[in-house]
Amino acid sequence: MQISRFYFSCFALYLTLFMTSGALQEAKSQVLMSLLFGDDLNSETNLFGIHLNESTNHFSNFSDTKDLRSFNLGLFFGHKFNDKYMLNLEMLAKYRRGVKGISFTESDNPDINSLFAEANAARTINYLSVPLSFRYYRTERLFLELGPQVSMRLKAWDIFEVEENNDLVEYRRDISDQVSKFDIGYLIGIGMMVGKDKINAIGIRHHKGFNDALKDQAGSQKHSQWAIYANLPVGRGKMKQNEQ
Repeated sequence: MQISRFYFSCFALYLTLFMTSGALQEAKSQVLMSLLFGDDLNSETNLFGIHLNESTNHFSNFSDTKDLRSFNLGLFFGHKFNDKYMLNLEMLAKYRRGVKGISFTESDNPDINSLFAEANAARTINYLSVPLSFRYYRTERLFLELGPQVSMRLKAWDIFEVEENNDLVEYRRDISDQVSKFDIGYLIGIGMMVGKDKINAIGIRHHKGFNDALKDQAGSQKHSQWAIYANLPVGRGKMKQNEQ
């Protein structure tokens, strides 16, 4: 019975990820999928729901820039093997990395060059990201986690803003061709199960890329991110915890 439930959970998860991928930039679709499948996927050993995090981002070997803050949203699925070990899979459809403080480079339009000559840009890169972590529970609530993360670049922009005649003017430059299509990295973190039923997780993570994210930039620029996150199950299912 446990095995069949686990296979059903995996099937429902894959179906959810497929359906959600059709609307990568729509946070509402994440909530909808959670509401549809929450009751079926949450059980004694499985958890399913919404992942959200607040992060700060920067590149290595990228001087004179500032960290970019981003809010990220997705789904998670967790399978508990026993009291000590758990697998946690996430799909982050709203996932942004980058930096702030990119200096303006001239375009082919002299009017734009004149207006934005002194502006600095926020370099924002949108990804579809799949982190997979293995959790080790030190206590009933406290856990450590480590695992790989694979991200696929969707769109990338340098966004410049200036104030002109009391209006905020924005200029977006598409730099997708300058950013690597895939980013491979890892995450490491610490977290805690909170609440009476110990099914809500909060924690802090460090995400680090292995490969060069910017193709046309001298040196190797690797993503680095710190994130505070929460995994919130959806539905009436409860994961039971054994009393120690």
